[in-house]
Amino acid sequence: MTPQSNMDEALLMSRKETILKAATALFARKGFSATPTSAIAKEAGVAEGLIFHYFKSKVGILLCILEDVTERYLSGCRARLENCRTGLDAVKALIGFHFEFSAKNTDALVVLIRDVPSSLYRNSATPDQDAAYGLPRSLCIWEKCLERGRRDGSLRRDLSPRETAFIIQGMLIGISRLILLTSLEVPCLSMQATDFCVRALRPRGENEQTISKQENGKGYCK
Repeated sequence: MTPQSNMDEALLMSRKETILKAATALFARKGFSATPTSAIAKEAGVAEGLIFHYFKSKVGILLCILEDVTERYLSGCRARLENCRTGLDAVKALIGFHFEFSAKNTDALVVLIRDVPSSLYRNSATPDQDAAYGLPRSLCIWEKCLERGRRDGSLRRDLSPRETAFIIQGMLIGISRLILLTSLEVPCLSMQATDFCVRALRPRGENEQTISKQENGKGYCK
């Protein structure tokens, strides 16, 4: 690849990123349906035709936002798991990462939760990805962590990794919806969500010891 080709590719990516950033902010503020491509072009400082050149349609922009956030979320989950020694450590790490990611990507998550129809989630998978895309891939990460915890003894052996993965993922998505889409003053629930899951998933004997310590004023929840 020639130096000129490198410069052209960098310019293309810069323009696409500028358009995506502008579209994400406008979609979050006004809603997908209420945001015309002309407004996106004005916000991004580009010709409106360039939007259709890069994304084909406004829905194409929405799909790019979905794909970008999905890949960054999943890669962040995997990176956070690298130093986890047990399944329980992995559970704590994934919950913590979810709240950190949500706080840093509020506009994009508002758009995905509010404006992306479920049909787009289903249809965004390419044939080689099959069903292992987006939410199913996140569930797969959770399922592997929970199975790891069952095997290493840090989590209850009688839990179902598949069913528990759905429950935890549903809880996290539900909390994100409350924080991002309602007028409620939702407190930071990262520590509480982690503690709730740890109590539910840890072997029963260890839970009883923790509760006893907390009742005596020696636990970390005072």
